[in-house]
Amino acid sequence: MIMRHYVQGYESFFELMKNFKSNESVYVLYTGTKLQNGNSWCPDCVKAEPTIEEGFKTAPEGTHFVEVQVGDRPFWKDSNCPFRTNSITKLKVLPTLAKWETQKRLEGSQCSQLDLIEMLLTDED
Repeated sequence: MIMRHYVQGYESFFELMKNFKSNESVYVLYTGTKLQNGNSWCPDCVKAEPTIEEGFKTAPEGTHFVEVQVGDRPFWKDSNCPFRTNSITKLKVLPTLAKWETQKRLEGSQCSQLDLIEMLLTDED
């Protein structure tokens, strides 16, 4: 079973990430903030969500899944958005699914491809 974590915003995200040990398997989904209807403002994020959920059904025991809502559309679109400029996150598109503390990531439409998600989850470091 995977352990799920949900967080909103840049500072809260980095506070949460301090809790993980380097030997833990942590995957981060960067997505647009959800609206009152429960869906992200980001249509690509909405499209990818069911496929990501399906992919994580086969994740190894003890896997951590962190969903971080990066902010509203104007915040994300700002070229100075800290998620874009930070040397660790280096986001270019939403959604992005990344293995924490590695260069392994899926971006945009790649997050809607089940085989790529499964490969990300099973690939050895």
